[in-house]
Amino acid sequence: MATQRYFRPWYFIFPGAMLGLITLGYPIVQAIYHSFHAVTMRRLGDGVFVGMDNFVQLFGDHLFLRSIMATISFTLGSTVLAVAFGLFIASVMSSQGIRGTSLARFFMAFFLVPFVTTQVVTGILGRLYVWQSSYGLVNFLLETIGLERVRWLTSMDHAMTATVVTNGWRMAPLALLIFYAALATIPDEIVESAEVDGASFLTLWFRIKYPMIRFHLGFVSLIILTSAFREFDVIYGLTGGGPGRSTEVLSILVYRLGVTQGNMGMANAVSVTMLVIVSVITIAAVKIGKLGAMSE
Repeated sequence: MATQRYFRPWYFIFPGAMLGLITLGYPIVQAIYHSFHAVTMRRLGDGVFVGMDNFVQLFGDHLFLRSIMATISFTLGSTVLAVAFGLFIASVMSSQGIRGTSLARFFMAFFLVPFVTTQVVTGILGRLYVWQSSYGLVNFLLETIGLERVRWLTSMDHAMTATVVTNGWRMAPLALLIFYAALATIPDEIVESAEVDGASFLTLWFRIKYPMIRFHLGFVSLIILTSAFREFDVIYGLTGGGPGRSTEVLSILVYRLGVTQGNMGMANAVSVTMLVIVSVITIAAVKIGKLGAMSE
């Protein structure tokens, strides 16, 4: 009976584990295999083993290093913007007098719209109606307050800003949902007692609310960071990696090398590099989280 009780959960886990192994495990193994070969898209089975040559050539390419810098800028900017905006809106909606009202439910549904919209649609809509230099929403608002129009998507100085804001706006609802649920678990009595004792807004946040939601903050930041690191659809729909490759992040580089140029060896080398970076970030975040939990 004890043995059956031990193995019973695996009956439910096994179908999903096998599906994940087939749909994720096999492509990862295949990508690692092709990263050590000189292989084209048309002749995947006729690759020549080249060892680490693809990686050596990759890290010696200034375009790859430029893509890494673009990816770091995009990832960090999107994560900070999404977490900050989601935390701010969640704080307002969870405050007394607003939480649970019809107004809060309306704004919750309103802010969830970007998250349920397909990424490529978000990018295309941003390119056509939000960041368009002639009649876009952003330039319309700038002109309303007396500022000049900006060539957001055709300027190498501003294209990254447009992509970061667009993706941050798209991912903010995820942070909003989790932060709103976390803040709702804080007892009102604790907050009211602190306010009666004269706690300021900053004291209330950093001494009471932040310690109670800091693990949620770390979890959300990790999810958004890893998602932004491998983002493709939003950037491709918005700028296509341009202008002048200023927004060509690693995922766009993989597409250009593998699909456009047919160099699957180099494309898979970039993919494996991305996999290693994401794995290191995730493992480090988990280790830091465990150390933080043990220190309490």
